[in-house]
Amino acid sequence: MEPPSLLLQTAACSVKALLRPSGERVLSSNLRSNFAHLMAGRPSALPTIETFVCSVSRALGVNAIVVVTSLIYVERLSARLPRSATGNPDSPYRIFLAALLLADKYWSDRAVKVMSLVAATGGLFRHREILAMERALLRILAFDLYVSAEHIRGFAANLGIDIDATLSKPL
Repeated sequence: MEPPSLLLQTAACSVKALLRPSGERVLSSNLRSNFAHLMAGRPSALPTIETFVCSVSRALGVNAIVVVTSLIYVERLSARLPRSATGNPDSPYRIFLAALLLADKYWSDRAVKVMSLVAATGGLFRHREILAMERALLRILAFDLYVSAEHIRGFAANLGIDIDATLSKPL
């Protein structure tokens, strides 16, 4: 696999920084309870978050706007979680995947299909799980998915990314 682009490296670092598993802000109890029944039989070995973000984003062929929008959703989620919220080791993966799916649906006329996400994750998450993640994230975000072009440019600039230059290159 070729090295990740600056945007994907930044995305992985941002997800990791905003969503720290085991003891720090990750999941609210409502979100965790939505996933509890789906956790049985979960593989214990997860790829690094960097590998996951890069491989899923590339496999789906999402563009830079979708990745930045997903990070905005992750930041919104982080702001809504109580300081005492905790999660599982796969919580950052789940949240990034749900945010990426919502961002792609927000910007695309032909959004990524859930079965494509199942394939892109190598079967790490099942169809039902991904749909539950999407619904849970929508509820926590209060269905507020609007993101302006100015917000995307500003957010990307704060990450050190020139979004306009990034759009012309593959992730």
